[in-house]
This record gives sequence, C-alpha cells and structure tokens, in this order.
Amino acid sequence: MDVFNAKKLIRSKSGLRIVATNEEFTSPFVVQEPIWVPDKEITHCTHCMVRFGFTTRKHHCRRCGKIFCSCCCETKMELQRMCFIDPVRVCLKCEPQTRAENLFFDKHLKLLLNGAVFKYESKIGASNYQLLHCKLSQDHRYLLFDGVKIAPVDINQIVSIVVKKDELNGGVKSLVMDYLVGDEKKSLKLDIACGAQVEKAGINWLTAIEEAFRLIDRSGKQEKSDD
Repeated sequence: MDVFNAKKLIRSKSGLRIVATNEEFTSPFVVQEPIWVPDKEITHCTHCMVRFGFTTRKHHCRRCGKIFCSCCCETKMELQRMCFIDPVRVCLKCEPQTRAENLFFDKHLKLLLNGAVFKYESKIGASNYQLLHCKLSQDHRYLLFDGVKIAPVDINQIVSIVVKKDELNGGVKSLVMDYLVGDEKKSLKLDIACGAQVEKAGINWLTAIEEAFRLIDRSGKQEKSDD
C-alpha cells in the first residue's frame, strides 16, 4: 500500500470518517472536526435564541460545533472537508459554506487531479517555451509536472497565485505562482496552450486552482477568527 495514500476508518461522536493513516500526509483541503460546545453551557439556540426544554432538543452542528434547535440545524449534508462517510447535521449558517466546499470536492478537485497542458517558459519573459502537463498529486499535497524538469511544488509552500486575464477579451490567459524551496523564493508562469480542447482544459484547471487557494485562505482566516 502507498504510505502517502494510506487511509484508516475512525469513529467520532459525529460519525464515521476516512482519514490519512499518517497525519503528516493529510490533504491541505481537509480540516479537523470542531470541538463541540458543551451542552451545559448553552440554554438557548445559537441562531434563533429559542430556549431549550423538554420539547426543544439541542443539536450540534458538525461543521462549527455550536448548539442549535432542530429548526436551525435540521439539514444533513455531505461534509467532505472533514472526510465523513455519511451526511451529517449542519446549521443554517454553515450550509452555504459547506455547499461551496462540496462543489470544490465534486468538481474542481477532480479537474486538478486530472491536470492540463500548458506552455512553460524556463525564464519569465523568454520568447521560447515548452509544453508541460501539470496536475495535483493524489494526496493533494504537491503540484506535479511532466514534460519538463521541474521539482514537485509543495502546496503549503506556495506564497501566491495570480491568474491573469487577456486584456482584449477578458478570458483567462496565464498563471503566475510564487513558492518557496527552503529559504529561496521561486516563480513559475504557465500560459494557456493553443488548441480548442487543450485551451478549455487549461482554463478550467486554472479556475480550479484559484478555487483551491480560496478554500485554503478561508480556512486560515476561520482559524484566526476562532482563536
């Protein structure tokens, strides 16, 4: 079994999850389960403020860990960012965010794993280019390149990603990425390759990588706000 992709089944109070056997190889798109707010600390629904009692039960949102009444936390959804096998209870506030995250896993992540062909300049601004195939590794932790000698890029070491648009038609044109290798900062530019199918695949891939880093950025901001 590939140690990088090895998985295990665990049970939490929220349900069954399939997670990486070694946490070191956890996907950067996965987040940990929240710590549940203790029942004894809450007397009213966090959203509508109805008072809990014999007929109004408490329910924990699996996305945020806060406590709600059944009306404000009745939807059960896939929670792919936390690797749950079955749909789990999500509150009204977390529903839109969870739907957006599920769209990423169902659509954009698959595009990233399949990869796309781009034009590559060994030096930004050079007139000659090569074709390469860029894709996300199966454990989601690296960008891999075929066709040219470029070392895999660690997703967690990417400093910035800028998708540039064509000034004439507004379409996606290229990607410029800055990343770290040790203490050294490097840049990589990928241009959309010619050909209808290749061009479409490249545009979709660049859109997907943008969504990936929006997802990671939102997670970082959420962690800071929780602190």
